[in-house]
Amino acid sequence: MSRLKTLVLLLFSCTYLFSEDLENYEVITVVSSIPKASNEIIIAVDKINRDFLDKTQPKDLSSLLRENLAIDVSSNGGMGQLSSTFLRGSNSNHTLVKVNGIKINPSTAGGASIYNLDSDLISNIEIGYGPLSAVHGSTALGGVIDISTRSQIQRSNSSVGFSIGPDSFRKEMIRFNQQFTESSFLNIGLSRTNTDGYPVLTSSTLDRGYENTTIIGNLGVNSEFGNFELSSWSANGTVEYLVFGSPVSQEYENYAYGLENSNHVEGILSYKINVTTSKDLIEQNNPNFLGQLDLTNTKRDSLELIVSKMQIFNNPEDFVLGAHIEDEEVEYSSYGTLYEEEITTKSFFGSSSLSFLNTDINTSFRNSDHEIYKSNLSWNFEILKDLNESWRIGISSGSSFRSPVSSELFGFGGNVNLEPEINRSREINLKRTLQNADLSLLIFRSNFTNLINFDYQDYVLKNINKASNKGLEVRYKLQKADWDLLMIAKAQDPKDETGNQLLRRSKKSASFTLSRELNGLIATANLSYFGERVDFGGINLPSFNLVNIALTKDFNKKFNLSLKLENIMDKDYFTAATSNDFYANQGRSAWLKINYELGE
Repeated sequence: MSRLKTLVLLLFSCTYLFSEDLENYEVITVVSSIPKASNEIIIAVDKINRDFLDKTQPKDLSSLLRENLAIDVSSNGGMGQLSSTFLRGSNSNHTLVKVNGIKINPSTAGGASIYNLDSDLISNIEIGYGPLSAVHGSTALGGVIDISTRSQIQRSNSSVGFSIGPDSFRKEMIRFNQQFTESSFLNIGLSRTNTDGYPVLTSSTLDRGYENTTIIGNLGVNSEFGNFELSSWSANGTVEYLVFGSPVSQEYENYAYGLENSNHVEGILSYKINVTTSKDLIEQNNPNFLGQLDLTNTKRDSLELIVSKMQIFNNPEDFVLGAHIEDEEVEYSSYGTLYEEEITTKSFFGSSSLSFLNTDINTSFRNSDHEIYKSNLSWNFEILKDLNESWRIGISSGSSFRSPVSSELFGFGGNVNLEPEINRSREINLKRTLQNADLSLLIFRSNFTNLINFDYQDYVLKNINKASNKGLEVRYKLQKADWDLLMIAKAQDPKDETGNQLLRRSKKSASFTLSRELNGLIATANLSYFGERVDFGGINLPSFNLVNIALTKDFNKKFNLSLKLENIMDKDYFTAATSNDFYANQGRSAWLKINYELGE
């Protein structure tokens, strides 16, 4: 019997051995325009809170997604190197990433810079899988990763932290939380990370380092004029890497700032207004063959209005309407291709719900008017049925899209006649939600069309590719007394129209994370598995297993010490390759973190 089948059977056994028939639902925000309880959610969602992050001690976001959530994440070497995320077999630029609800994906090649997000300053992560453009707009073909830096603890305190690890890794961190009044709260955090790195290619001897300075801030004020929240995240620094074996480096700057105002007008409606701005800048430190210093810079401003609980309807809770306008300014210079462009997208979206005979029916839509290709409609249709007090079954279908980015429209081989890439997906989800345990068993099928690829005959980008994926996912989450358990198993078949397996995507993956608390000591064991993958040029990426252990000890109310033992079996494993080499990953290593809370 395969490891995956064994894990699936274990999941079903655990749900009956340890679960209790009592209800306690999380709040989920990533799959709808307004928050919903987890028992009302139909599609697959993973939610990670600060408590889980403290127990597992991930060194970065890429390793968290791969080792604890069984997500395919490729990495071009060590910390700070380029990483790509593949949700449900989709391409790396098919995952929308948000920080505090603000889109950070660039409008140039590649996906969001998740490798610049400091996991120690993250408070909450939600991942929604499948087509979610009706809620979030362009890029949400494979799903959405929404990362929050908002403090989950509304009390005044401050703390300092220090971390050390291999390759001269060091990090200093400070956090400050202040409860001014019952209706106002401030959270500020700062971290500085430095590492000399290690050789990113197995045949190289050149260490490639990384520097990162991250600042977060959140200010919340409740007043008679509504609830106001100001959020900010910024990261900047330097990363060293290799291009065709030659050492180079680049400076980067990312930020996402937002202001939200929400209010309920008694007897009329509720509303939420979001004003946001974000930036993704990369500046090369080494000139190209033309003697030029390349750069890519995406600046995005947006305004969104969401209206709900409108009293003109008989059931105002069931209708949501919204409008969104987004303006992108892009500056691009790469190997002699230069342009500056501005693209505006306007959207109108809405959702409605209907309940009868223990069945919920949800629909949502978004009509987007892009400045280049004009109109596009995305939608979702969902049915959720109660089978009994514990079990529910959900059926969903949807269509999502990715707008061609500026480099595809105006860069090398650019084509202003490109259309959006499309994913039409279906999912059946059987769920058991209890007080201390959640079980989800689902099957899905996705079809990707209009995929953009280079046509070497006409030497221009065209909508010429197709791909598909179908699979099975099982999730089991248990919290009982001093035990925490998260198990995820996935089997899928991501392939192109010729039947070849899509690059860097495994057909089988699984993760097992178990935590136990005893007398102030928390011990967490993590096991993960990924099947074989292929990379460019038909290079085989072998399957691998990883074992990690994290120990956290509270010596008193102020002093905390954590130790992370990573890749205990010292496995050589690869998630990406070049034409004649493999990108290296961290071997057996130890990471130590000290945290001290200041004040009373």
